[in-house]
Amino acid sequence: MNQSNDPRVIAERGENIYRTKYKTTYETEHAGKFVAIDIITEKAYIADSPSEALEDARKDSPQGLFHLIKVGSLGAFRVSYTTNATTDWLFR
Repeated sequence: MNQSNDPRVIAERGENIYRTKYKTTYETEHAGKFVAIDIITEKAYIADSPSEALEDARKDSPQGLFHLIKVGSLGAFRVSYTTNATTDWLFR
C-alpha cells in the first residue's frame, strides 16, 4: 500500500476499511463507542473513548496511521459555532 500522511487519504482509506470489514458488526454490537482503524494493517481498536481507542492502537502499532470513527455516527466529533466573546469555536 502507498502510505500517505495526507489526512484525506487516511480518512478515505479508514472509512473504506470500516465500511467493508467492521461496520455491520460494530453498529449492531458497539454503537456509541470509538474505533481507531489502522489503515496499514486494517486492524480495528474499539474503546469507550477516543483517547482509549487511540492509546490501544498506538501501543499495538506504534508506526500505524489511524482513522478515528464514533460507531453509528457521521463523525467522531461535532463542531459548532457560537458568537461568545471568549471563544468562537466550541468542540463537543
